[in-house]
Amino acid sequence: MVNAIGQASRTLPDLKVVELGAVETAAGRYPFFHLTLKGARTGNPKPRPVYIGGGIHGDEPGGVWAVLEFLRRYKTLPDRYQHFDYTILPCTNPFGYEHNTRLNADGIDLNRQFRSPSPPIEVQWVKKAAGDRSFQLAMEFHEDVDTEGFYLYELTQKNEPSWGREMIARIGEKYPINRNEEIEGMPAEEGLIHRQPGDIDFRKIMEQRADWPQAFYHYANGSQRCYTTETPVHLTREERAEIHLTALDAALRKLWES
Repeated sequence: MVNAIGQASRTLPDLKVVELGAVETAAGRYPFFHLTLKGARTGNPKPRPVYIGGGIHGDEPGGVWAVLEFLRRYKTLPDRYQHFDYTILPCTNPFGYEHNTRLNADGIDLNRQFRSPSPPIEVQWVKKAAGDRSFQLAMEFHEDVDTEGFYLYELTQKNEPSWGREMIARIGEKYPINRNEEIEGMPAEEGLIHRQPGDIDFRKIMEQRADWPQAFYHYANGSQRCYTTETPVHLTREERAEIHLTALDAALRKLWES
């Protein structure tokens, strides 16, 4: 990962790489990187803010691979990608990623710590990088060892239209979709887990939970659309990264058109 980020910084002049710190253990040192990639401004409206993150669960490497592949491809991507300013955290659990474990070095699930008054240092770094900003799109790449097909969580601010079905349709053209009516204990529609218009105000649900995942944090800060993509791990490394990037492309296309 470190070498891939270094290569990206040499080929993308607008990419800024900052090491916010490192997880220090007896097993080694695991740096935490915060990347920013600025969209072109000449002749365009001010680029809109987008967040991309991977690897908060270390045993879900497909998200990290997808972020690194995004950076590798960036110069060849369609011009619409230049309409956005990206905040990128390629691996928010570097110890877990290197040791293929869901938890961090202290045995903590980082994706349940975003409301903690004293969160682990990795969560503090996420918050420092995000800066409590409202992103127009926040994408987090995950994987699920138990699923046979792709699915995603969609969390949007009130009155924002759903894009999830179109994202899943794009992926379903080539890859399997989890079409179970219930996924991870929640109602699902053809691979989409989201709030219904008549559901209770989501902020009331958030108030009742102490173990916020990262998507709740972005939503609480006003991010318009928060997506957590879940790929099946039985596919190849390349396929899993491609699924995440297809979901990202579908969401960015909708944002660009809006």
